[in-house]
Amino acid sequence: MGGAGFTEMLLLAVIALIVVGPHRLPKIARTAGRLTRQARNAWQGLQSELQAELDADHNRKIMEATQTRANPPESSDDSSEAQSSAAKAGKNGTQDEPADRN
Repeated sequence: MGGAGFTEMLLLAVIALIVVGPHRLPKIARTAGRLTRQARNAWQGLQSELQAELDADHNRKIMEATQTRANPPESSDDSSEAQSSAAKAGKNGTQDEPADRN
């Protein structure tokens, strides 16, 4: 209860009884209880939503790391060889297009 003991709660109840009166005190206590319950539920909902989002982000990172380990990207040697062979074909004058364009 946040460090509030029995004597503090009893003192608050007596002060509320004196200030509010015996007729309105039960209604105010019910309202305070309902508001406290709503605040707790909202806080728990926020915590669970935040935890779910953090778990989803963490799981996404794990999946990406697993996929990169399972399927490593192609090495840059293969792509440079393809580029150099295309450049050689252009220098030799060989093209895949037909010679006659009539």
